[in-house]
Amino acid sequence: MMKNNTLVIKIGDIDDDFDDVLKAWEGGQSATPLNQLSFESMPGFLSYLTPKRWELLTALRKHGHLSIRKLAGLLKRDYKNTHSDVKALIEVGLIEKDADGLVFVPWDNVETHLQLAA
Repeated sequence: MMKNNTLVIKIGDIDDDFDDVLKAWEGGQSATPLNQLSFESMPGFLSYLTPKRWELLTALRKHGHLSIRKLAGLLKRDYKNTHSDVKALIEVGLIEKDADGLVFVPWDNVETHLQLAA
């Protein structure tokens, strides 16, 4: 079975997040696992995924498993700020730590779905 290595970030109305699960349950089938992160609003998303955090994710995806200190050096950033950003990104599942304590991005792709308000 192929592993789904795409993270879907949804921004906006999240009322329909469980439609696929409900349809599968009602039909007696198992739901397709979905790696998903939801934000209620664009301002919430932008305050969380700042340009510095996006730069961190991009560098980590490019360079693979790194220590936080090595990542901070690569980005020419303060260790403490880098550590805070790494901790926040781990909490929501955008990055992970391996058995050796190195951080990495487990996703091949990140898709963003934006729901415009009516």
